[in-house]
Amino acid sequence: MRIFLTLLSLVALTATSVFVALRLLPPRIDNAGAISSLPPSDFGIGTLGRIEPKSKVLHINAPSVLEPALIEHLFVDVGDHVATGQLLARLDSHRREAADVASSRAALNLAEMNLAKVLAGAKAGDIVAQQALVDQTQSRLSLVQKKLDRAEKLAKNKALSADDLDMARTELETEERALRQHEATLTALKEIRTVDVDYAQAQIEHAEAALERAEADVAVTTINSPIDGVVLKINTRIGERVGSDGLLELGDTSEMDVVAEVHETDIIRVQLGQPAEIKLRNWGETLHGHVIEIGRLVGRMDVLSNDPVDDTDARVIEVRIRLDKSSGELVAGMSYARVEVVIWPSESESEPTPATDENAPPATQHSTMLHKE
Repeated sequence: MRIFLTLLSLVALTATSVFVALRLLPPRIDNAGAISSLPPSDFGIGTLGRIEPKSKVLHINAPSVLEPALIEHLFVDVGDHVATGQLLARLDSHRREAADVASSRAALNLAEMNLAKVLAGAKAGDIVAQQALVDQTQSRLSLVQKKLDRAEKLAKNKALSADDLDMARTELETEERALRQHEATLTALKEIRTVDVDYAQAQIEHAEAALERAEADVAVTTINSPIDGVVLKINTRIGERVGSDGLLELGDTSEMDVVAEVHETDIIRVQLGQPAEIKLRNWGETLHGHVIEIGRLVGRMDVLSNDPVDDTDARVIEVRIRLDKSSGELVAGMSYARVEVVIWPSESESEPTPATDENAPPATQHSTMLHKE
């Protein structure tokens, strides 16, 4: 008896659930005026979302440095349009790093001049003077040679002592050594040694590396815009240190998107290109757009409704909707505004197809099934 009563309760509960579900389905009137069930393809997906620029909201931070960055100059304000690479702010360490760049550039110029000096060799005047000294020594050597020849003839005839002959020979040897020394000096003046060139080139490379490092250091003292966009919010002003919120928030508002949070059970019905309608609460305008991106991660809701019984732990997937140009212009200054979204099936999907009520997707607290009139 107890088993019979249990089965009877289960049957009654199932019948009640089916009846309630059928009552919740909106009626559909066909051409004959009869009421029939509505195919699932005629339902839209209702959910909540937020407005974002197409670039998303970028949180511009200071470069990575050892100590918190202090803003010395801020060149933009909220609402300013900026271009890619435009200077947004400058840190207080900029002047010190710029001085290091100037010093490194001067060292590089000095190294380049030293290489040019090595390649040029000795001064032309020094070479000419040394050549004249060689010529003079050769002339003296020629005279000393003649003097020695006469001394040797006199010595053969016993007309010159051996001491005088030795002095003549010593004088000749002295002049020969002087000539070799002067010629070697002349060769050295004209020679450009490879080792000197390599050393000068190494000095240049060292100076270039130092300059590159200095330029990298000065680069982290400025903050530039990564995109063309509009300054949405400034978090740090002149004289303040950049904190966890960053310097400012930036976005490309030339086109605006809506990020709709679609319940995980409804995401299978969302496709690229589907039309969507967006409304802001207590605002008479209806915005229009189409689905351009379907997320690949299931997460928790970020946009919460005002309903205290809503399922705040619902698992959702973000769907990005690109607003039409006219709609985007209306909300260009309303990033992160909460909106109500309805994603409608495309025209091909909305054509009547055989379907039964039991195939209809269930309504959830977060995503609502709506009928497109």
